[in-house]
Amino acid sequence: MAIAAIDRLGLSQMLVFVADEIVRREAELNALDAAVGDGDHGITMRNGFEAIRERLGQLDPATSIDGILRESGSAFLGATGGAIGVVMGKMLMAGGKALQGVHEIRAPEFRLLLTSMETSVATTGKVKVGDRTILDAIHAAAAACDSGAVDLGAMVELSASAAQEAARSTADMLCRVGRASRLGNRVLGHPDPGATSFGIMLGAMSDWIKAHL
Repeated sequence: MAIAAIDRLGLSQMLVFVADEIVRREAELNALDAAVGDGDHGITMRNGFEAIRERLGQLDPATSIDGILRESGSAFLGATGGAIGVVMGKMLMAGGKALQGVHEIRAPEFRLLLTSMETSVATTGKVKVGDRTILDAIHAAAAACDSGAVDLGAMVELSASAAQEAARSTADMLCRVGRASRLGNRVLGHPDPGATSFGIMLGAMSDWIKAHL
């Protein structure tokens, strides 16, 4: 079984690929958010990932994996507003801190990346699993890493599928935090935009790995 790994150049290329997919699906994310919020989630995600893409193009090619993640988080945070901007920015920066000194991302490092993101989001957003937020997708993705997969590609694919399923399942949840919590039963039938975005991100990562590793 091949055990793929992502180096710093691969990580930058993969994040650009993720950015392209988020930009492509901006209208879809805006439509999801329009049902439960201001309808601008796709705009925020596009702004954040376009900032990441620009920052990555400015970095020294020798920038470390943890540096790439920290700079990506800083770029997202600086280019966006609202709760999701803070949550996403700090999530990426936490991932960088967790992978400090790592030269390649293999399956164990990917699991560590997701668990650090889960902790960051729970702390920053003051949310827990079941609150109908991005955390539901991150938690499911991290849990999928315990499947026993040792190949990075297989682990990312499993995590992406788990995140996407968790995102879809948020359509059956009442919102317990944030502005949407005031909508009551009106949120039912509409997946959470943040959880959906995270599923898209992991899906794009999986597609990149399949094409390049």
